Amino acid sequence: MTEITGRETEFDGPYGRAAAWPVPDHPSAAETVCSWIITHPQGHPLWSQYLLAVVRLTDHPDFLPPIRQFDGATHELLVIALDPDKGPYAPDTMDRFLDASLPFLTPVNVAHQIEGTDAEARLLAAYGAWGVTVGALWPETADAPDRVRAQWKSSLVKTLAHIRNEEHAL
Repeated sequence: MTEITGRETEFDGPYGRAAAWPVPDHPSAAETVCSWIITHPQGHPLWSQYLLAVVRLTDHPDFLPPIRQFDGATHELLVIALDPDKGPYAPDTMDRFLDASLPFLTPVNVAHQIEGTDAEARLLAAYGAWGVTVGALWPETADAPDRVRAQWKSSLVKTLAHIRNEEHAL
């Protein structure tokens, strides 16, 4: 497995590009741990950009209560297709979205919850972004949502175990 440190700000690979988007200092991003803008031209014929973000599942007075998939869930990793009519999206042009959320398409492509620290979640997101750029993970779920989501889940579970130096299946 390629070693990712979590300090990377971009990945380029045969299946696209991922660039970290610094979390804005804005109330709407208060529970966001990290975010990546991924450009994946092979993903869908009508859009090619995705947001990969990790949010904390904490009770925050300014947000609706989080829906946890299991007791103890602390973070959720999301992959969401971005609205192509409002793009293109790049970290150096994202200041236009500081006062509003990014325009995205629904449904959410991937939503996977973990129990962990911000540092573990940030590193998991970096591995996910890298995985898309090298073709190990697919951000688009239109053709086979259950299969793609299962691949993400398997990869994220194993990668989190790797991050923690725990035993995990190959």
